[in-house]
Amino acid sequence: MVKLSNSLFKKINYFSVWFLVTFGILLNISASSVQGLNQFDDNFHFIKKHIGSIIIGIIIYNFGKKISLLIYKKFANISIVTVTIALFFLLTYGVVRGGSRRWIDLGAININIQPSEFAKPVIIFWIAYQLSNIKIENTNFYYLKRALTLPILCCLFIYLQPDYGTTLTILSIMIAQILFSDIKLRYPISFILLSPVPLYLLAASGTYRLNRIITWWGGKCDRGEDLLGDCFQLNQSRIAISSGGLFGLGPGTSRARWGMLPNSHSDFIASIIGEEYGFFGLLILLIMLFLLIVSFYGLAITSKSEFKKIFLSGVGTWILVQSIFNLGGLVGLLPITGIVLPFIAYGGSAMVSIFIAFTISHIEISEDEL
Repeated sequence: MVKLSNSLFKKINYFSVWFLVTFGILLNISASSVQGLNQFDDNFHFIKKHIGSIIIGIIIYNFGKKISLLIYKKFANISIVTVTIALFFLLTYGVVRGGSRRWIDLGAININIQPSEFAKPVIIFWIAYQLSNIKIENTNFYYLKRALTLPILCCLFIYLQPDYGTTLTILSIMIAQILFSDIKLRYPISFILLSPVPLYLLAASGTYRLNRIITWWGGKCDRGEDLLGDCFQLNQSRIAISSGGLFGLGPGTSRARWGMLPNSHSDFIASIIGEEYGFFGLLILLIMLFLLIVSFYGLAITSKSEFKKIFLSGVGTWILVQSIFNLGGLVGLLPITGIVLPFIAYGGSAMVSIFIAFTISHIEISEDEL
């Protein structure tokens, strides 16, 4: 019988991450080549930036995991305040793309960063930091107020960009972290029971979001209606996946990447997996994502540190929620949200931010820090 230990979950975690990162590089070489040629006259434009983000992430990991957790905690306050301020100013000074103001343009070095992505590891760290030091002399509500005030403010600013998918992801992470903490169960359960109505109202407050919900709920894409309008992306995604059959068309042979499937290297990278590697390729992807998510929760459950338990549960929920939103959207089980698959899809800010979380997850904690 295999003993479920912290070291076993750590090995599974390492293997899953490096498999997904490697697989993502191979996929992006194919999926991004046509768009790179069309936009920048360079087949390798996007893959070079993708690999650059991975290299930055690896550098952060190799240096960051050697830093004491106490050092990170010293910067917890300034980090959450900085992210909150950045998200606030982004609403006025950010770059607008696709109707959303989500990016800061660092024109001097030709790089755009997405603060909402970096908000995820910062918020996860902040909540873990606040909820890992609960003492009986203060009420649960006191600690929840300290832990959630700034993260909820961040969620408001992200929602106003607008970016409802990321807002929902962060709120889900927050609830999961509360569940893994010593906060009484009545608080997270109350949040869950009371959340559907306000979340629906927030989703329906924007015309484009309401239209996506109506399109998804009404099932007109399933009936083959409006295939050149609201159902275009979903229809092209389904065509790409179905054309792959059991074993796929082969690496680098995707037809969808030739402009038929927008954002094939980011939001719809899994559709390219289905087309080039078939059903078994998608099955392997699901297995590796499942192992990665289970390994984070396993590390959380087997951790002796209260901080690590809450932090790791947040990272596991981050990957779980984004995987559900992304994979559900590309086959029509959920509305399309524009959320990418962690460690696989193109997106510099998303890649670096998830590596930051991966780094903190593997910091060794001494007995004195427990």
